[in-house]
Amino acid sequence: MVKNQIDSAWYVKESLKIMFPHWLPEDKRVVMVAQLYQAYLDESGTHRGSQAIVVAGFISNQSEWTSFSEEWKTALDEWQIPKFHMVDFAHNQGIFKSWSEQTRRERLNHLLGIIKRHTFSSIAFVIFKKSFDEIISEQARILCKTAYELASIGCYHNLSVHAKKRYIDGHIAYVMESGSLGREGLARMHGLQSRYPEWVEDTRIKSLSFQDKQSFTPLQAADILAYEIYKDTERQFLGGERPPRYPLKRLAVLSHQWHRADDNELRKVNDYLADLAGKLVSMD
Repeated sequence: MVKNQIDSAWYVKESLKIMFPHWLPEDKRVVMVAQLYQAYLDESGTHRGSQAIVVAGFISNQSEWTSFSEEWKTALDEWQIPKFHMVDFAHNQGIFKSWSEQTRRERLNHLLGIIKRHTFSSIAFVIFKKSFDEIISEQARILCKTAYELASIGCYHNLSVHAKKRYIDGHIAYVMESGSLGREGLARMHGLQSRYPEWVEDTRIKSLSFQDKQSFTPLQAADILAYEIYKDTERQFLGGERPPRYPLKRLAVLSHQWHRADDNELRKVNDYLADLAGKLVSMD
């Protein structure tokens, strides 16, 4: 062992003596280092005529996302497609039209396997548009003008709570799809709420950015989950109770927090947002 390695080992050992009580065994003296995690979220149900809005996606660390992107890009290059879009795939249209049923199953399974190997957990939040329109007040809409924004807030809060339970200790950088119709409103809302320390602590948001789905492949994984949660919502609440589709069954094996907000919960959220909006206004 070279001299600087000996010095470093001695320094760490002496530091641990200071940090921990003398009676605690050395093998119990564990230092937890906070990390930066990245959550990629996409939405479904923003089209005209839909009755619910979904925001959903996955969380992991930078190392896992790098491996994810490499495997995902390799698969897309092999299949000679620029990106994977679940709506087109589900309807067998566009670049997926020539795929046989066996090819479709094999390739979707391959992508679901990549997701399962490299993500820690998934999140989804569903808002029924009619309930949003009837319950969310003008005061609350100072911060949250649309159901998309509220579903995003729900994801931020629930993922923070879920991450703590899963011992994911650190701040979260959120990346969302740049083509979203609610992008500007969500960015404005985040800018306002980031001025409130309790909000930042509650959500553990480090940053919020909007990126292109083709370049940022984890957003394509979020696209799959958002679509499947939306279809499941249609089946369970809008079209009669039916079993979940195969892709959702596979993704459910992962740690997850998928939630549909009911009217009572929206009333509580409305009160919280209205109160927070009042505090922020008073700060100006």
